[in-house]
Amino acid sequence: MKTVLVVEDSNTSRDVTSHFLQQGGFRVLEAEDGQDALNILGSRHVDLILTDIMMPNLDGWGLYRKIRADKSFNMTPFVFLSVLDDIDDQIKGLTLGVDDYLTKPVTPMQLIARVNTALMRSERLAQYFHRNPVTDLETVGYFKKRYLQEVDRCRDANLDLSLVVIGIGNYVALVRGQAEWFAEAGATKAGAAIKEAARSYDVITNMGQGCFAVLRPNENAEQAKAWAEGLVQNWNVSMVWPETAQRISVDVGFTFNAISPSSENAVQILKNNLASFERKW
Repeated sequence: MKTVLVVEDSNTSRDVTSHFLQQGGFRVLEAEDGQDALNILGSRHVDLILTDIMMPNLDGWGLYRKIRADKSFNMTPFVFLSVLDDIDDQIKGLTLGVDDYLTKPVTPMQLIARVNTALMRSERLAQYFHRNPVTDLETVGYFKKRYLQEVDRCRDANLDLSLVVIGIGNYVALVRGQAEWFAEAGATKAGAAIKEAARSYDVITNMGQGCFAVLRPNENAEQAKAWAEGLVQNWNVSMVWPETAQRISVDVGFTFNAISPSSENAVQILKNNLASFERKW
């Protein structure tokens, strides 16, 4: 379920828009103005921002500029929904780079269709990246391609190559006890900690649902195990649940395998390691 942040100072308009989105299958967060939206974005994950323009404290134009100045939201679709139907305002918004500009009133079907289109456009664009611009980790597609390339390279050169799969052990508990967005925020922090502990030429990706794959060239299984054990021993990743201010740990475990030069079925090894962290919902 995708999460949409609705930013609107009118209680009535905000309630109506949120209702339309919820009926369309979206999870909705609400903010009264741009500043309130920034406070929410500081602790919550959202998939799309839908905002009015004329608001107190921080209007829609200012919110957009602040959002795009933060690389964490580079891939987050941003849509204006406003009573400002003058063509100059629409051109201004589209020139700034917003993903869409809707004018009120809007029908439920129009709203859902345009929100879905913005989300799909963002997802298609992300497929062309080698590296996630938000997390700075390799994308899953690129990782799989590099994985097979490194297997062939290391076999041909008789070099070591190891795979470490790291999983958030309490990921399901975080989803069930707090929320999916909270678990994913924890996964983002975990990915940053893994990247910081890895070498610059290691290949790292977030496989989803709190599972990470790390390809370590020129390293045998025992060396990979030692690295992973050191990572776990020094692990100190936690999140604060905003509703109670409780700090909750993000716990990890790992598996490891030598991929080269002796392994015959590298693809199956990757599948087996990922399966060991498969989530039982």
